[in-house]
Amino acid sequence: MSDEVGENGTYHTHVYFCLNNATRFSTVKNKFNGPHIEPAKGTSQQNRDYVFKEGKWENDKKKETNLADTHEEYGEMPYDRQGYRSDLEDLYDMIKSGMTTFDILEDNPSYMLQLDKIDRVRTIYLQSKYKSTRRLNLEVTYVYGTPGTGKTRSIMDFFGDDKVFRITDYKHPFDNYQCQDVVVFEEFRSDLKVQDMLNYLDVYPLELPSRYSNKIACYTKVFIVTNISLEEQYEGIQKNFKDTWKAFLRRIHKVIQYTTNNVYEYTLQEYLDRDLTPVDDKSPFEQEKMEV
Repeated sequence: MSDEVGENGTYHTHVYFCLNNATRFSTVKNKFNGPHIEPAKGTSQQNRDYVFKEGKWENDKKKETNLADTHEEYGEMPYDRQGYRSDLEDLYDMIKSGMTTFDILEDNPSYMLQLDKIDRVRTIYLQSKYKSTRRLNLEVTYVYGTPGTGKTRSIMDFFGDDKVFRITDYKHPFDNYQCQDVVVFEEFRSDLKVQDMLNYLDVYPLELPSRYSNKIACYTKVFIVTNISLEEQYEGIQKNFKDTWKAFLRRIHKVIQYTTNNVYEYTLQEYLDRDLTPVDDKSPFEQEKMEV
């Protein structure tokens, strides 16, 4: 801020300030007694130069009536670049870092004015990223066991509801997919063609079928949730197309079993190598021999 003497001898003060969060115009106006307020244009540096009559204003005639001994400055000047909207750059960085819309608004409520853009930009960014990128970190987990033991709830609680896409409609499974990182196939009982599942569970770039507009697979975590064991899926494929069944198994990294009293976790190889049947109230390796 700086004091000046106007052309008609009017003593007045120029003030430029930049707030961390969005603030109503009326709130700002009420902080002063009859001020003249205008939205600032240009960068913070340009506005500082105008108030202090420095930079391109150094040789302006108003420099003579600018009272240098009244100059006051507080805080850290925001980083600006001519021709750019730094707030939008910050927003883009937040989206790229994986922040949810809620997290972004919690960080800066002023971004609620950009809500229509946030989801569109996130979709464009993720689809562009995964359209030509193999998801080498894709992890597939088969979750099965006793009904009502919290199979789906545990996934939702761990990752957060907004980051999980649940497939419950197997006629049009990806119509409402919005680039979520986690996909859950709910109550799965060989509901999709095994050829399609092989694609959905693979690491390669994939266009997902949708009635409205095809989507790009952006997920890196898949859970197949069901009440039945892995051996009960695609029984016809197991008998008649053994290589296809093996290809399906190769895409699964872990198997988790829920019982009434416990949760057991296996690597796929541990699960396939077992020759024992689990006992509900013991560890997965304290089991009874299967009857032959």
